[in-house]
Amino acid sequence: MSKTKTNKKLITNNSSPYLIPQNKEKIKKPSPNPHVQNLKISDTNDTNERLGIIEVYEDNFIEQIKKIGYLLEDYNYIGMDTEFPGTVFHLENRTEDFYYKSLKKNVDKLKLIQLGITLTNEKGEYPNPYHTWQFNLEFDKDTELYNEESMDMLKKCGINFDKLKKKGIKHNIFAQYFMISNLVLNPDIHWVSFQGSYDFGYLLKLLINTDLPQTEDEFVNSLNLYFINFYDIRVIVKDNDNLLKKGLSRLAELLEVRREGQEHQAGSDSMVTIDVFFKLKKKALVSENKFKEAKNILYGIGMGQDNEETINYTQIGNLNMNYQNNNSNNMMYINMPNLANMPINSNYMNMNLYNYSMMLNNQTNLSLPKNNTGLVPALI
Repeated sequence: MSKTKTNKKLITNNSSPYLIPQNKEKIKKPSPNPHVQNLKISDTNDTNERLGIIEVYEDNFIEQIKKIGYLLEDYNYIGMDTEFPGTVFHLENRTEDFYYKSLKKNVDKLKLIQLGITLTNEKGEYPNPYHTWQFNLEFDKDTELYNEESMDMLKKCGINFDKLKKKGIKHNIFAQYFMISNLVLNPDIHWVSFQGSYDFGYLLKLLINTDLPQTEDEFVNSLNLYFINFYDIRVIVKDNDNLLKKGLSRLAELLEVRREGQEHQAGSDSMVTIDVFFKLKKKALVSENKFKEAKNILYGIGMGQDNEETINYTQIGNLNMNYQNNNSNNMMYINMPNLANMPINSNYMNMNLYNYSMMLNNQTNLSLPKNNTGLVPALI
């Protein structure tokens, strides 16, 4: 992304698919700080805010997604983690693509609870004072499927399901703004996960508003399109038995990464994930070539799985939602640039974004947001 500053509200030329929110001058440019100290905040703010973690619900979602958009120009590495209601469906036929079929079955039927993202620059430095956003999505445990043991664990770790039911972010609103936030479809962004096939599966399902692709290859092609640059720490350390056999928290302890916040909440886990990623680089425990070789490979999927490996997955989820036209005053409309020279279709709000097999040949229409004047919603 260009570092050139502009006073225009939006940049929408055909050479760039990125939408830049307006009023950028109102946001102070953050200074890099690996850990937040001595924050002066009101007594009403919770512990997470003191640690640089913003709790995001329906009432502050649009404000916070815009702030993230401002920061991405300088902080374009994203640690991510998700929380879901556990594994409900189990497959018995262990075929070659057993792992993906298990992922798809659960992601298609269950529902997202939390997404955590932590921003850093290419040196692993946080913006100051806030660097992590914990998105709390609408979830009604009285009507949704879940694994009881997983649900009990999430409750013990502090997730408030009563508040999620009343104030959680609606899935369609989350997806609409996430699509135009610069977080996806952006070649300057680098996503980092730990055993992230389910994390990315959850997020992809949310964005496309349909079941995950039928095949593993189509799934990987879709991830390459939306996320462009992504890493899975389990793949990076795959050849190091001492590191591979560690879970995220144990690996963090081994690397002397300090946890901030509550384990098994998406915000804190996303912080640990990105810190572990950069600590592996700084300690040179894994060669630089391993990072390059691991790019765009997820543990358990395709090239990321050895035939003799037993994949341990614990978080399964889904994002079932029905998109409807939204005439909110919080949206403005702009001319949509050409994305990768692919034609634009006319039905964003139904969010059936891509036909995966034809996409790679630039034959498929993007279903991006349009109104009857041929314009699409953007952040304001």
